[in-house]
Amino acid sequence: MRSLPTSGFELPDRYEKDMLHLMVRDAHTLFVYWEVGNRKRWLCSQHFECDWGVLPKVLRVYDITGVYFNGNNAHRHFDIETTPEADRWYIHGVSADAVWTVDFGVYTIRRQFVPLLRSNAVRTPRDSPAPWGAPLQPTVPEAREPGKTPARIRPYDFENFSAYHSWMK
Repeated sequence: MRSLPTSGFELPDRYEKDMLHLMVRDAHTLFVYWEVGNRKRWLCSQHFECDWGVLPKVLRVYDITGVYFNGNNAHRHFDIETTPEADRWYIHGVSADAVWTVDFGVYTIRRQFVPLLRSNAVRTPRDSPAPWGAPLQPTVPEAREPGKTPARIRPYDFENFSAYHSWMK
């Protein structure tokens, strides 16, 4: 069997896709990586009338345990300012046994957060054994309502979220 030559192959630095991916490292640490394509960078530069490199880049981390997240109903959130050249980040100090999602965005001159990308949701594992008889997976309030037949609950995850999306693939 012949081996393939590796001298002519190089991985690109960027793939020109807007994406934000969240992963769990352990019960108290998340890992997120992202890429913002040239089109979205250009749109932000035009909107804020400054270079993309000088805009403060921010990760907004949401605790969405047990709720259908619509962008405004998280239990809590906190912001992490990243370095301008960063494209990945470890998020330390999150709660165990919780559901998290992350927005990547920028701050305006008045420190208002403008989201550009939203990640998938992940659940951190427990950091202690489950008590005897406790449910291993909690249910959202909409699914627990008495008298309601179990049906599909329509997700409204991105109801108010469309910041600078080109909607073209």
